[in-house]
Amino acid sequence: MANILNVKIFLWLSLSVIFLATGLNADRITEKIYQRIDEGFSCFRRLNGTHQIGCSSSQSGNVGVVHFLETKLDFDWLLKVGPDAPYVVLLPPDLFRRENLMTLKNSGKIAGVVVLNQTDTTLRNPAPKPPYSNDLTCPNKITGLYKEDAFSSYCDSNPWNPAGDGLLFEDFKFPIFFINETKLNQSVLLNDCYHKFNRPIEGTPPSYPLCAIELKAFMWAAVDTPTCLRRGRLNMMFNPQPSEYCDPLGNVNIFVPVLAANKSDGPVSNRSIIFVSARMDSASIFDGLSIGADSAITGMATLVAIADMIFQFKSDIRRGDIENVFLVLFNGEAFDYIGSSRMAYDMTLGKFPKPMKEENPSQSPLIGLEHVKYWIELGSLAPQAGNTKVYLHTDPKSRSDSGVDTKVKDLISILQKNQGNLTTESIVDASIPLPPASLQSFLKKDLTIPGLFISNHKNAFANQFYNSEWDTFQTISSYKLSKHLADIARTVSASIYELATGQQMPSYIQVNETLLESTLECYLVNANCSLFNWLLNGRSNLASEMVLPTYVGVSHGDGAYKALSLRTRHLLAMISGEPLDVNKTGCINSDHNEIYHYYWLGESESNNASGTCYRSTVKTSHAVSPAFEIENYDWASGEYSSWTESRWETFSVRIFLKASSLQAVSIFVFGVVVLLLSFAVTYWVETNSVLLFPASPEAVAC
Repeated sequence: MANILNVKIFLWLSLSVIFLATGLNADRITEKIYQRIDEGFSCFRRLNGTHQIGCSSSQSGNVGVVHFLETKLDFDWLLKVGPDAPYVVLLPPDLFRRENLMTLKNSGKIAGVVVLNQTDTTLRNPAPKPPYSNDLTCPNKITGLYKEDAFSSYCDSNPWNPAGDGLLFEDFKFPIFFINETKLNQSVLLNDCYHKFNRPIEGTPPSYPLCAIELKAFMWAAVDTPTCLRRGRLNMMFNPQPSEYCDPLGNVNIFVPVLAANKSDGPVSNRSIIFVSARMDSASIFDGLSIGADSAITGMATLVAIADMIFQFKSDIRRGDIENVFLVLFNGEAFDYIGSSRMAYDMTLGKFPKPMKEENPSQSPLIGLEHVKYWIELGSLAPQAGNTKVYLHTDPKSRSDSGVDTKVKDLISILQKNQGNLTTESIVDASIPLPPASLQSFLKKDLTIPGLFISNHKNAFANQFYNSEWDTFQTISSYKLSKHLADIARTVSASIYELATGQQMPSYIQVNETLLESTLECYLVNANCSLFNWLLNGRSNLASEMVLPTYVGVSHGDGAYKALSLRTRHLLAMISGEPLDVNKTGCINSDHNEIYHYYWLGESESNNASGTCYRSTVKTSHAVSPAFEIENYDWASGEYSSWTESRWETFSVRIFLKASSLQAVSIFVFGVVVLLLSFAVTYWVETNSVLLFPASPEAVAC
C-alpha cells in the first residue's frame, strides 16, 4: 500500500512541476509564438438613429492568412484561386478604395484588412492619387437646411464632394487597421511575413507553414443608437458592475465674447452681435488619424488670427449699433452639425451661454438668435495650385426676404471693399444653396439671419481628401499658406471693424504672422511645439512630432480628442486675456464666474513663478447633440445628429506561423493518443506496483 501511495505522490509531484513550469513560462512561450505590431490605427464602430457603420472583429479576434494585394492580378488570384481562406489582406493606401473593399467584403474569404503605409508614419509622404475622400458626396445632407425643400436635389446633381465614396458610412463585419511599417525595425508584415512564407510562386499557392495575423478590435455596440442606449440602461439595472455599450459623440464648442458683459447691464439689443465661426473637427475611418488640415485647421487658424486682430481694436466696437462680437469654434460638425445644432438649440430655449440663475450676480446675459446681426463662417481656406481665390457663399432661402437680401449684399460689399491683398473674392450665384456649413444649423431656426460662408471652392470642394486620413499638411498647398490665411484674416477683421464703426480699420492693426505660423505648426506638424508647451506650462505630455487628431471624440472622459480643445482654449485665452499681477495661487483660486475665466500660462518647469495670470472671456459650451437631451426623441427624424461611438476593450495586432489543417489535426490526435497512453501507463503501473516496487525485507518484518 505504501508503494502505491509513493507512486501516486511521485506522479502528482511530476505533473505539478510540469504545470507550474508551463505557467511560469506561458508569457515567454506566447512571445515566441506571436509577434506584436504596435504601430496600428483601427477602424471602429459608430451608430446613428437607424444604422451602424465602421468595423468590428469577433470578441476573440479575427485570424487570417496574410496576402498582399498590389495589382488586379493579385485580386483575381485571391478571389478565384486562394485556397487558404480566411485571409487578412494587405493593401497599399492607393488601393484602399470603395470598389476594392466592397469586392473583398462580398467575397466571403476575408477575415480582415490592413492598410499598409510603408513611406512615413507621420503621413508626410505622397498621398494616394486624388480624389480620395471616404465621406459622402453630399455631407450632412440629412440634417441640413435643405433636406425637405426645392434645394435638396441640388447636391444630387452637383455634389459638393464628388471625391466621396461613402466608405466611412459602410458597415464591415471584419476589422480594418492602418499600420505604419516605417516605425518598425524592418518590413515585418511584407518581407518577414508575406514574402518569406506566403507569396505565390508563378500562381502556385505556397506550402505550410503560412504567416497569419490576428486582428482584435471587438466593438460592444451594435444595430443603432437607440438599441445601444436601451441595452446600456438594462445593463445598468441588472449588472452589479454596469457599463455602457456606446457613448454620444461630443466635445465642447469654444466661444469668445470680445467684450465682457453682465446681465446687470440689461438685455442685449436685437440684431447687435456679429458672429465669426469655424469648425474644429474632421473625420476618418481610423481612430487617431483625422488631422483635417483643410477640412478644419485652415479655418481654425484663420479665426485665431482674426481674434488677435479684433482684440487690438475691441474698445472701438461699440461706436455704432454693434454691441459685441462673438468668435466661435464648433466641434462635431463632420457628424451632422453636432456643435452648431446644440448652440442653436440652446439659443432657442434661452440657455446660451448658460441658463439664468437669480442667485448668481456675475452672469453673462442671454444670447438668442434674434441678437445676431451678421454671421461670417470660415470654411476650407487652403490656396489651390494656381488659384488663390476665395468664394463667398450665401443662402437663397433666407435671401428670398428682401430685408435679409439687402443686409447680405451689404456684408458682401464690405468684404470686397476690404479685400486688400487677396487676389479676388468671387461671389457664388445667389441661387445656389450653401455648401455644408455650420450656418445651416442657425438658419434652420431663423431665416432672418444675414450670413455668408467663405471658402476656397466655388462648386465642388477643392479639397480632394475631405474627411479622410490623408487630409494633412502635405496634401494641401503649403505655398504661402500662412500669408494667404493672413490676407483672409485681415479682410475679415477690417470688415468687422467697418461694420461696427462705419470707418476703415487703422493701418497699425496688422496680422501677427508669427503667431499664425506657430499656430499652423502646432496644429499641422508638431503638437509638441514650443507654443503649446508654453500654454500648458511645459507639461504638454505628447510624443515628439505628434499631430493631434481633430475627430470630435465622445462626450465623457479625456484623451487626445480633448487635448486639441484644451490647447485651443488656452491659445485664445492668451490672445484675448488681460495679464494680471497675480501669483499662481491667486490665479488658480480666483473667482471663476460666468463672465471671466482665469488661466495660468507660461510657467517653466524650473521656475514656478515665471507664469502669467490671464483673465479672459474664453468659454466653452456643450457640443453634444440635442437628440440626447430631448425626451422621447424620434431617432429616425433626422432633425439632429444621433451619432454614438461604440466602446471597446483594446486594439491589438500580432502575427504568427500557422500550420496546415492536416498538421494541426495530426498534432491534436497525437496529443490525445499520448494522453490516453499516459492514463494506461499510469493504470498499469498502479496495478503492478507490487511487482515493480517490491517491499524491502525491513518493511515486511515491520
